[in-house]
Amino acid sequence: MPQAVWNKVPVWALVTTRAMLRWMHGANSRDEVLAGVLGEIVATREFDLGPCAAIFNETPYGEQHKLLFQTKADWRSIPLTYDPQTGLVNPMSQEIRDRAYLLPLRERASGKVFGTVLFIGNSPHRIDSDKMEVLKLLVDDLADIVLHRRRADADHQFADLVEISTDEIYLFDPATLEIFRANGTASIKTGYREDQLIRMTPLSLKPEMQLRDYRRLIEPVLHGHEKFVTFDTVQVRRDGSRYRVTVKVISLRGEKGECLAEVVVDTTEEQRKVLGILQAAFEAFPGGIAVFDHRLELMIANRNLYDLLDVRPDAFPPGASFESLIRINAERGEYGDGNIDALVQERVNHARLFLPHSFERMNALGRVLAVRAEPLTAGGYILCYTDITIRKKAELELIRHRDQLEEQVRARTLEIKAQARALEEALEHEKQINAMQRQFVTMTSHEFRTPLTIIDGAAQRLLRRKGEVEREFLSEKAGQIRASVARMVELMESFLSAGRMTNGKMELTLGDCAIRSLVEQVASRQSELSSRHRIHLDLDRLPARIRCDALGIRQTITNLLSNAVKYSPNATDIEITGWSEGDHACISFRDHGVGIDADDLPKMFSLYFRARTSTGIAGTGIGLNLIKQIVDLHGGDVRVESERGKGSNFTLVLPIAGPPTEMGNEAASQQFRSIEPEERKSA
Repeated sequence: MPQAVWNKVPVWALVTTRAMLRWMHGANSRDEVLAGVLGEIVATREFDLGPCAAIFNETPYGEQHKLLFQTKADWRSIPLTYDPQTGLVNPMSQEIRDRAYLLPLRERASGKVFGTVLFIGNSPHRIDSDKMEVLKLLVDDLADIVLHRRRADADHQFADLVEISTDEIYLFDPATLEIFRANGTASIKTGYREDQLIRMTPLSLKPEMQLRDYRRLIEPVLHGHEKFVTFDTVQVRRDGSRYRVTVKVISLRGEKGECLAEVVVDTTEEQRKVLGILQAAFEAFPGGIAVFDHRLELMIANRNLYDLLDVRPDAFPPGASFESLIRINAERGEYGDGNIDALVQERVNHARLFLPHSFERMNALGRVLAVRAEPLTAGGYILCYTDITIRKKAELELIRHRDQLEEQVRARTLEIKAQARALEEALEHEKQINAMQRQFVTMTSHEFRTPLTIIDGAAQRLLRRKGEVEREFLSEKAGQIRASVARMVELMESFLSAGRMTNGKMELTLGDCAIRSLVEQVASRQSELSSRHRIHLDLDRLPARIRCDALGIRQTITNLLSNAVKYSPNATDIEITGWSEGDHACISFRDHGVGIDADDLPKMFSLYFRARTSTGIAGTGIGLNLIKQIVDLHGGDVRVESERGKGSNFTLVLPIAGPPTEMGNEAASQQFRSIEPEERKSA
């Protein structure tokens, strides 16, 4: 107390001041000093105060003061927090609130408030103004004593963190397990006073754990093998109620030498699951994300947020205010020049509007961040940060290219010349196609003439017989007519399918297909049509099902098998083999027929092309080209190996899971029509 003030206060106040100062000397602990000083104040009869008093301490973040120390009080009713802005003390009954005196603790030199002291009067009658001024002077002395104790304690920073922690913290001897220090939260959670807790062991609060089990759990820390150990158990309160906790035991050097610290976190199975799922989702988010409550205090944030903003987690922990993050950025100059307090307040005021907003800015590391804020229904924000540095660099690169117009013009000129050459090549290719089409018209004229001749001959014989037609003869001729008509329909369908492919109007109808069964059905039908050929199946290694257009793949398999039969008039054995290669299904069709010349192999899948070995065998030159396009739509492949006079082997390769991209459309109205086998040699 300053000398000028000392001369004006009453004698009874000077007696109290001297008594308070005596507690500053000696080997008393911080709690003993605070208890003694508060005891001297409440014992002064002129104030008529009750025995209950408490000190609330500012925290490194937020605006509320949290309970640091209390004298006689029941843990269930003692206030836990005090908001100096609103004057709210929580919890506190109205009857106690009417008798309460809340006075700020200030640093004498700077006048900065670092805490609050609470006294409760014995009666609802308020202290008169003169005595209140004396009480304020004594509180100023109390503030000096608290600050003096902070400076006197070598580990006061650690002690402050322990005291403001919302988790229970116990310091205990590693040999005897006897607790020699516990924070205020431990007293609040368990219901024991600190002087009661220091006569106990951590095991005294764990009814479901034996001594040998506890020592076994902390043994790695005792021997220096681990920095800490963590386990789940049950903690018991003084009133016998229990609650599930997660315990972390750490080895450290305290005021009494080597000791162990036990941090006890109150939790439940449901909370752990919810927090675990939420934290996993947050950590999986590719950008930075943070959630703030209606007071703009941080609830949760992922690791990417700290990396993107270049902020240490301990500098912006859960519970920290949004303002503290803005201030860090402002002090680094991320908001430009100007008064830091004004820059911070402007952004905090905008955030308190709780409106959705988004913008882009560059941080101190040179990263360009896209910032997006979405308000929560119950109040608060979800704040997302995305690193768009690469995108911005790409945009700058595009601008640079725009400025190089002359180079682009030159490149465009070269491109036009290349297109002109490509057009000339296309015209030459068109001439070749026209020549092939003329050849095709000649060939198809013969192909249509043959079934028409058969139909005409069968009809003439039926007319000559008139009423003398036997059932067997009629059946034979009707069969010839139907087969010839079917052949003509097949030819027409081939032409139409090729036209749809050329015009890009063919689409896939994808679905699960029993591929083995499909191959077996096609082989069985072909065996009925070609009884002199033997078809051998080896499909055990083929997947049971694949995703494909069943009609298109049936047509492909039918064409390949029909070709194998058609071009093997003197070799009766056909082998069909199926197997898997990675994520693809493979089906090969091997015959021992006429084969293909080596120089014809590269052109086998060209439209209207027919190999030289196909001379004298009916065909249109469409089939293999159609097969190739169907397989390409599925994202597969068709391969051919052949030698003249030794037969051919065609291999169909299809992705088991279907086309890798949406080359097919499941809702397409235009589907593959069932087209009968077409010539292999006529690709």
